[in-house]
Amino acid sequence: MNFTFNYKWFFSVVFAIAIQVLFLRDIAIANVAFCFIYTWFLVKAPMQTNPLLLLLGAMSVGWLIDIFYNTHGMHAFACVLVAWLRPVYFRILTPANGYDERSSISLAEMKWLWFFPYLFLVLMSHHLLLFTLEAGDWTLIGYSVLKALSSTLLGMAVFGILEFFNRPE
Repeated sequence: MNFTFNYKWFFSVVFAIAIQVLFLRDIAIANVAFCFIYTWFLVKAPMQTNPLLLLLGAMSVGWLIDIFYNTHGMHAFACVLVAWLRPVYFRILTPANGYDERSSISLAEMKWLWFFPYLFLVLMSHHLLLFTLEAGDWTLIGYSVLKALSSTLLGMAVFGILEFFNRPE
């Protein structure tokens, strides 16, 4: 992992937060599918990222989103959960010959059979916790699961398109 990649990753995180806060805050499809593009930093964080730094970064980004969404820590909690579960997802999805030490998380390098299940696990765990906390009542669990599933599918489509345009030449 070289310095230019960290530099590029940092600015893509800032750009994703700006897009989320400025444009995607009030956009929903049928009031059940929401695009949380800021989760892209959790998906694309390098595999070798120090878990403590990732947890702190997840807390910071989630808290920043919470400030603009007025959600009192729900985004921060969901981001920290995903950052905490990421190593578990890597162990679940480990290829037969293991990960290459230079592997980056991308559709071009990991291929769709690894990338999309990983993306589904990350987004579904984030969205399910977020919408369950938002509901605040177990009577709304069905609606929360519907919102989580539809937002996950929308996120997978958007992130798949982003990966398509982010391919190496």
